[in-house]
Parts: sequence; C-alpha cells; structure tokens
Amino acid sequence: MKRPLFLYTCIVLLAGAVMSSCKKLIEIGPPGDQLASNSVFLDSATAEAALVGLYASVANPNPGSDMGTSITMFNGMSADEAYAYSMNYYDDFTNNSLTPLIYYVEALWGTIYKNIYIANSVVEGMAQSPLSEAYRQRTTGEAKFLRALCYFYLVNEYGAVPLVMSTDVHTTTRQPRDGEDVVYDQIEKDLTDALEVLPAALDLYGGRRIRATTWAARALLARVYLYRKKWQLAESMATAVINNPGLFRMNDSLNRVFLANNEEGILQFVNGISSSWIANNFVPSATNVTPKFVLEEGLFADFEPGDKRKTNWVGYKSYGGIDYPYPAKYKYMAGVGPVEYNQVLRLAEQFLIRAEARTQQANYTQAAADINSVRLRAGLPNTDASDKATLMAAIEHERRIEFFCEWGQRWLDLKRLPGTANPSISRADEVLSALKGSQWQSTDVLYPVPQTAINSNSNLGQNKGYF
Repeated sequence: MKRPLFLYTCIVLLAGAVMSSCKKLIEIGPPGDQLASNSVFLDSATAEAALVGLYASVANPNPGSDMGTSITMFNGMSADEAYAYSMNYYDDFTNNSLTPLIYYVEALWGTIYKNIYIANSVVEGMAQSPLSEAYRQRTTGEAKFLRALCYFYLVNEYGAVPLVMSTDVHTTTRQPRDGEDVVYDQIEKDLTDALEVLPAALDLYGGRRIRATTWAARALLARVYLYRKKWQLAESMATAVINNPGLFRMNDSLNRVFLANNEEGILQFVNGISSSWIANNFVPSATNVTPKFVLEEGLFADFEPGDKRKTNWVGYKSYGGIDYPYPAKYKYMAGVGPVEYNQVLRLAEQFLIRAEARTQQANYTQAAADINSVRLRAGLPNTDASDKATLMAAIEHERRIEFFCEWGQRWLDLKRLPGTANPSISRADEVLSALKGSQWQSTDVLYPVPQTAINSNSNLGQNKGYF
C-alpha cells in the first residue's frame, strides 16, 4: 500500500508546484517542494505517472484550459468558420476585437505555458533520474514532443514569444520574446530529437493512439516544414506516415474518424470524460433551443453537392422555423454513445500536406492524386485542378472543408497563405476583410499578449495593434 500513497503524494505535489509556479504565466517561480518533485523520477511507476499527468494537463477538459477545445473554438470564431449564438462573451473573437485584458486570451496563453513548464520539468527530471537510459530517452522524447506541440500553437497564436526551456525562475522571470524563427527552430529540434527515441509501435500504449510515437513526430514535423516552406522535407515526412498502412488508413466511414483508436488517428488526446469536450461545447442538448455555435454562411455554402462531410459532420437545430447548422464532427456528450477522443493528428492532413508540398515543387499530377485521396472518402469526383494556381485553390478548399472547426486549421491557413488576388497580403486580409468589414485589421492575425503577463514581465512588449 505504500507505493500508491507515495505515487499519489508525488503527483499532487508536482501538480501543486506547477500550478503555483504558473500563477503569473511565464513568471515561473521555483517549486516549493523541489525534493518531493524530483522524487517523482526515481522509479518508473512514479515517472510514468508524471508523464501521464503531462498528457492530462494538455488534454484538460476544464473550460478555458483545454488546448484543443479552446483553440478550436477561438480560432474558428476569429476566422470564417463559426460564431457563438447568444453567448456575447465570445463576441470579441467573432468581431476580431480582442484586448490584452480579455480572460480567454490570458487563459490560453497561461494554459500553454503551464504545459510547457510541466514538459520542462519532465525533461529536467529525467536528465537526473537513475532509471534506464532507454526509458529516460523515450520519456524525454514524449515531453519534447508535447513541448513542441505547445510552442507550435503558441507561436502561431501570439507570434514572437519567450522560448522558456527551463524551470529556473532566474532565467524565466524577465525573459524577453524570441523571434518566430527561433521558436520554430526549437520546435524542429524537439521533434527531431523525439523522432530518434520515440517508439514506432503502439504496443507500449496497449495499442491505443494516445501517446506520442515516431509517426506523431513525423506528422507534426510535416506540418512544421510545410509552414516553413521546406517543401521537400514536408513531402518526405508526410510520405513516411502515409506509407504505413499497417497503422494508418483513411476511414471509409466519416462517422468513425473521431472515435477512440480509429485507424485514421495518428495521435489522440484523452480528456478524462466519457466523450470529447468539443462535443460538450458544440453539440446542443435537448434543452438548448439553439446551437451554442453556428457555422458561418460562407463555410456552409462552400460544401460541394454530394459532399458526405456535410451530411455527416454538420448537425442542425431548428428554431423559429430556421435550421441552424453547427459543427458535429464530435457527436457524443458525456455518458452518451461511443467513446470519442480528441483527434490531434490524423492521416487526411498528411495527404493534403503532401499535396501542397508537391504543388510547390511543380509535381502537379501527384499533388492532384493526394487531393483525390481525401475527396474520394467524401464521395466527390476527382479534382480537375492541374496547375499551381488551381491546385493551391483546390487544396485550400479541401483543407477548409476537411478540417473545419478542428484545432484552428482554417485560421492558421488564412494567416500563412498569400492572397490569391494580391500575394503581397495574406489570405486572412483578403477573406476576413470581406467578411467582417471594418472589424478586421491586419494586426488581428495575432492575438494580444495578456496584460497580466506584461505586468509581470515588462520585457515582453505587446503585439502591434493592441494597447
């Protein structure tokens, strides 16, 4: 009976140290129980519990602190995907009128840095652990993967951010922001380090897709390389994942895509409840007269006739004689229906990453074939795109429809892609200025740095367009 009690005590102490040290966001104080926290890494049972705690923190289903749900909701409203119906506390996202004082901006920043802090503590703890070299390397690889995932979203939401790589208060309290390329370089390093030591099979995780593997590292690297315009590397990483049909394949049924441990999943998060937290936010209950979130008219109209994604991934709630469409990729609220996990990385994205990378390398025929791999599952005919301009338009369309209301993919695409009519501006400027009029400003592509963080660290500074 001593081991469970010791294990529980260590986890509680570590969690308490993390939460206490994140009260001022990146002004991270030293844990008051340093010896107790270090003891977590003395044996594999407690070390494993600490790592599982890191995953649990990243997938935490509490409002405002679940990375996946928060990013999905906030980015969807910031872009052209959905708006909150009768919930005016989200209007600042829909209207792109955020300020540094808004709670949700602070909560997202704080949540991601909290997770980074825990990842750093695992990396540091395993470096001093007496456990086997193989175990320490794998565990460190998982922590680095999750740190890279957190920084990927942090840099895309806020731009230049402090690259915090330590739990030492003396190096973090006054740390200024690092350039986006510096942060991306570390993301690449973390992922390539993880790729060397993570397992390639799911055996260690009971066959479940809920922990990082070499395939998850490759899939995220493919995305990072795409965003950084490293086309050949993006193609290579995506191809490695696609060419593993023993582990991954496109589901024939669209209604299986978000189920636990389905074949399309490369990495899924378990959030501690019997359904996805996204379903609890997006799917209206029987007592709701309207949906919580409604799809923007432009997105709803962009589905092609016969697209099975419209019939399977869009729900409807009737009110006042009007059918309001809402996101219904995740369908089951707590205690109802099959188990769904938060799909973090999935195979369809790898096909569209490779399609874009191939298009940029003038490999148009194979790029079209990748697009068709996604369209086939949706019940659509092959694309007729055949040159760079038409293929890029086709890829953007498929990404918009395939990944709507899913980890902010559309918002990030609009920010990274050049305008079609005017390549000197972003697609965000083209699309969102037309949709939102004077509410849209070019500086809205980045969220404001929370004022509480600036108050704690005057070296941070604020993003342009905010005061």
